[in-house]
Amino acid sequence: MTDVVFPGGRLGAVSPPGFVRGFAERLGAEGERRFLWLPVFFGAGIGIYFSLQVEPPLWPAIATAAAGIALALVLRRSGPWGETALAFAAVAAGFALMCEIAWERHSAMLQRPLGPVALTGRVVDIDLVDKGWRIIVQADALPGLDAADQPRRVRVRIPKTSDALYPGDRVSMKAMLYPVPAQVMPGARDFERELYFSGIGGVGYTYGAAKRIADPADGEQSPGLREYVRQLRTEMSRRILAVLPGSTGGVASALITGKRGAIDEDVTQAFRDSGLSHLLAIAGLHLGLVGAFVFFVVRGALAMIPTLALTWPIKKIAAGCALIVLTCYLLISGAAIPTERAFVMNGIAFVAIIMDRLRISMRVCAIAAALVLMVEPQSLVGVSFQMSFGAVVALIAVYETFGGSLVRLFHSGSLARRVLGYFAGVVVATVVATLGTAPFSIYHFHHLALYSPLANFLAVPLSALWTLPWGVVACLLMPFGLEQLGLIPMGWGIDATIWIARHVSALPGDVIAMPRLPPEGLLIIALGGLWLCLWRGNWRIWGLVPIAAGLASMLLTHPPDIVIADGGRFVAARAGDGRYLVAADKNEKIVRSIFASETAAVLMAWPGAGKTDGPLDCAMAACRYRARGRDVAIVTAAAGIPTQCDGLDAIVSQVPAGFRCRALVLVIDRIDSYQRGAVALWLNEDGIAVESANESRGDRPWVPHPRAKPKPQ
Repeated sequence: MTDVVFPGGRLGAVSPPGFVRGFAERLGAEGERRFLWLPVFFGAGIGIYFSLQVEPPLWPAIATAAAGIALALVLRRSGPWGETALAFAAVAAGFALMCEIAWERHSAMLQRPLGPVALTGRVVDIDLVDKGWRIIVQADALPGLDAADQPRRVRVRIPKTSDALYPGDRVSMKAMLYPVPAQVMPGARDFERELYFSGIGGVGYTYGAAKRIADPADGEQSPGLREYVRQLRTEMSRRILAVLPGSTGGVASALITGKRGAIDEDVTQAFRDSGLSHLLAIAGLHLGLVGAFVFFVVRGALAMIPTLALTWPIKKIAAGCALIVLTCYLLISGAAIPTERAFVMNGIAFVAIIMDRLRISMRVCAIAAALVLMVEPQSLVGVSFQMSFGAVVALIAVYETFGGSLVRLFHSGSLARRVLGYFAGVVVATVVATLGTAPFSIYHFHHLALYSPLANFLAVPLSALWTLPWGVVACLLMPFGLEQLGLIPMGWGIDATIWIARHVSALPGDVIAMPRLPPEGLLIIALGGLWLCLWRGNWRIWGLVPIAAGLASMLLTHPPDIVIADGGRFVAARAGDGRYLVAADKNEKIVRSIFASETAAVLMAWPGAGKTDGPLDCAMAACRYRARGRDVAIVTAAAGIPTQCDGLDAIVSQVPAGFRCRALVLVIDRIDSYQRGAVALWLNEDGIAVESANESRGDRPWVPHPRAKPKPQ
């Protein structure tokens, strides 16, 4: 008989099997680190919500969470039973909070194009984009829609000839509105879900300029804090771009206000391919450097005054000043998920300095994760949350394990050795962060940047020692209209960073295309990574097993052979060498770009009449796609609809295909794509596997249910 003792209580006199006894002993030896898993359990509840095929009811979820919390309170002194109840309560609370957020932010989504239509409303936010501005409008009632179908907000592109607008202004325009862009293939990036939780139910563009209109409430009430901050961000962004035009100003705006719309697409792609995208997202690096800059400048300035240095706690004063600056930075940067996480962690660090309890630990990261998930639970399934915490958890785990050795190796000895040690530390941090974010990068972007350590080795010190300090100076000078004194030298650093990104991304073999990582594989990798990083005992090495299994799951995936999307306007067929042959009109540039990113493949033009390219033969009216013993007719015009179904396994048509062959073969036409979303087909010897974007996501509020346009009475 064995007593297994935990810090919180006694398991009791039992005689468990050896494996269970060993597991319990190891778990007990971890002490308080067991509680680092509470944010993981909380996130698991959020993940369960997103994994469902139907929208769960709100009140049963809240009741379950209340029962779980009550049970945890009752059993709080019951050792492992109490901890088990606490874990269950965390899962239930995460699930209930996500249900409540979905209910609170429910907004109708446009199901069909609408317009041209007179659109009026209040500007919520504004950002510069190519050839104009992109504004989010809190829309008034739109003509032609029932009250239940009215979207709360719409996102519209307006030309530069429009009136100068700021958040809070009322605006009028003639607009063409469309449903939010759908998935280009099953499992692709879900813009509909992302914009649903932002309250955006439609997107579009204007015919002509947008006009500012009078608001009856003008002069009667002052803007609230949120609206004032949005106005401040817009004004700061415009003043930055007035001094630094083009992508240089766009990057400066991204670093200061979080607005990235002015960055050219080729520059954004260069940052992405070189592994420098994190420099465009205000996160731990930016807040850490800004906080450290303010801390050391204030402390150094106070130390030069002997009276203050001897009588006042200048270190704590400097930490307080840094905390105030970081709070302002959080507000003007838009408080994105990585910024919130970095603010919490840096804020705790500066509060710890004030309290004389500075210590970097995984507990700080767990607190940050819990706070971010409580404020924005839907961020769990977003790339920002996953990559931000993936990098930080990996870095802290390495610091906790090897921190002392790395400090002695890199930051001791002569000045030259310390300088080299700094750059070596940058490389080590880059490699660790790359490994921590690699699974999420593969899942969301389907590629890896091979030379990311080289790019970061060159660009991170430049940002730390030059670009960001000048950004702080520019912000401090902006109230006096002297921001150009800081922005111009900041622009020199940005231009150098862009040069690095472009040249590193152009190196041969920099970007490695990766197979699709299934969601189940990503989940297994994440759990393995957490096991490896959160525990301290030797059993943490077990985490490598699920990581390897998750990565191996990529071998089980196969790119679809045929995809029809965007209501049939886009069709792609996979060639034997991995290319995709695309049939789409000239207005499908955005769909092409997203599809190329999702498949990490080269897109080629559809073969002309009478031509053949790999498995695609367009010698007949309808192109024939033959692979693995299957024969599919791909129809791009009404004249190509087969009159005979014999010998075909499927028909994929960009035009309505009628009912002639539906009883005999699989038919996916334009109408099917409109109703079911993007449809993907996999051909194999056993048959044809079919998956559609809408059906795979289930009956959720952000999944469209298209309806035909009502006929005029």
